[in-house]
Amino acid sequence: AARRALRVTRAGAAAPVTAPVYVAQFEPARNIAVGDQTPWGVAAELERLLPGTASGSFTGAGAGAEVLAAADGRRIVAVVRDEHRHDWMASALGTLLAARPDTVVVEMGLPQAAPRGALHIATYGAARVCGAAAAEAVVAG
Repeated sequence: AARRALRVTRAGAAAPVTAPVYVAQFEPARNIAVGDQTPWGVAAELERLLPGTASGSFTGAGAGAEVLAAADGRRIVAVVRDEHRHDWMASALGTLLAARPDTVVVEMGLPQAAPRGALHIATYGAARVCGAAAAEAVVAG
């Protein structure tokens, strides 16, 4: 049921995700509504669906280059939250996509920016069920 609430956009023929990936979560600053105790993202679900998946959290304009180094050749799933509100996030994602156009992008906030990536999944929220639905969509292609 949750998957119906997703918006999935494909750029051409996006190759299906069948092997362990590297999940790069671009972390916006926490606030009173979303503190450190509020889990979000797709890493845990993708680790369950694709054993061997690794992940990391990134922040700042240099995040794109950091992700490329950390991914170590794996396919990348970039997880953003309200990309349109964070210039550093848009810039880092641009750097990442220029080098790795096969990247899957999961937007877990309000999808105001244009869809980017080989596969772009907008969840319209960051609740745990949204992360699970997005992970299933990543694997389903």
